Amino acid sequence: MDATGSINSDICVENDEDLIEDSEEKELVTDSCSTKVLNIEQPVDKYCIVYILFYLFGVSSLVPWNFLITANDYWMYKFRDVPPNNLTMEVRKTQFQAEFTSYLNVATAIPNLIFLILNSLYGHLVSLKSRLQSSLIVVTISFLVTTALVQVNTDEWQNGFFIITMVTVVIMTAASAVFIGGLVGIASRFSKEYMAAVVSGQSLGGIIAAVAQIISLAFKISPQHSALIYFIIADVLVITSLISYISLYKIDFFTHHILQGSGMVTNRHREVSMVNIMKKIWVYAFSIFAIFAISMAVYPAVTVLVESHPATKGTDWNNIFFVPVVNYLIFNCGDYSGRLVAGFLLRPLNQWVIAIASIIRIIGVPMLMLCNAKPRKHLPVLFLWDYEYIMIMIVFAFTNGYLTNIVMINSTRVVEFHEREKASSVIATMLSVGLTVGAAVGLLLVRVL
Repeated sequence: MDATGSINSDICVENDEDLIEDSEEKELVTDSCSTKVLNIEQPVDKYCIVYILFYLFGVSSLVPWNFLITANDYWMYKFRDVPPNNLTMEVRKTQFQAEFTSYLNVATAIPNLIFLILNSLYGHLVSLKSRLQSSLIVVTISFLVTTALVQVNTDEWQNGFFIITMVTVVIMTAASAVFIGGLVGIASRFSKEYMAAVVSGQSLGGIIAAVAQIISLAFKISPQHSALIYFIIADVLVITSLISYISLYKIDFFTHHILQGSGMVTNRHREVSMVNIMKKIWVYAFSIFAIFAISMAVYPAVTVLVESHPATKGTDWNNIFFVPVVNYLIFNCGDYSGRLVAGFLLRPLNQWVIAIASIIRIIGVPMLMLCNAKPRKHLPVLFLWDYEYIMIMIVFAFTNGYLTNIVMINSTRVVEFHEREKASSVIATMLSVGLTVGAAVGLLLVRVL
């Protein structure tokens, strides 16, 4: 790099840090423990109730993804070969079993992207309260349909069941996108702890789903009954979020920030320029796109196919616990840990360093593809042992969560307060673009194995 490039890089570093620190100094928003900011009396988040509910909303916002994708044993049962066409002792995955996860990725990624964009463009035509409440109701109804189908015998009409499932998933995802779009917009009006709560809550939802599945497997509950258990848990979470969101409007701390406080009145007349916002956050937007495009390219489309070392063949670890423990629980714990650590450190601040770190994660894609994924026809297996696969997964998951939290928080700190809601909407949309691209790539990578 020449001298000019070095100087420009230094300026970028200083500008990034100055903008974020400046934003923190000017911010008139109380955190979960403050009672005064700049000597201005404001309502306090008593007992951190709003903070806790933001965590709950984060969990509920990804309920369709977390609980549907974690129910791998259930989907494998629903799409098994009936009657078995294979007369040998070797049990092979059917086409539905091998490709269902990839199709599920696409069915969640595309409507998520479309409705995040629609929410950004036309969401203001419907009140925020109505959007979030109605979206939670739609998710609940859709999940009830999915739950009802658990006990229905679909062996004779697997194609029809597949279509119904995909349609239901699309509807659920569309409603969830509207909820997420509104949720990150709300969180952007509070101090950074509340955005961190939403982002961390999304990862915590994956842990809850994985633990529920592992408990069901440990007690040797049938695939149908285990799916019934955590689909009901999903319904309870969404309904609880709906009731909680309605109750939030009775809390002064929440209504102060949403309806009155933190300069909302004085900034109401100020126009929000999308061009100006993009100039400030386009590097962060690219970073969040790269993070999720890379992650979704292999997780869970490829990783769900990874099997334990052949030496464990016939054991409960191989047959029952390997996929839910490693693919779901360990990944979500790693992701959640990354988000928690990022909430404390909030480093690096420089947007270019964050972007480079996001791109470097692509190393994890070929490494995971070279693990013991089955079926495979083309690539060799270089990482056959379980500990190798687990180590790769932990690093891949931790960096996903860490960088996600860094981007979500910092991207709203480099814009003016009245621009934060729109900036967070742009970041959420680019995250969805990453999910969509990653899901499409995942379909191809499964066939490359």
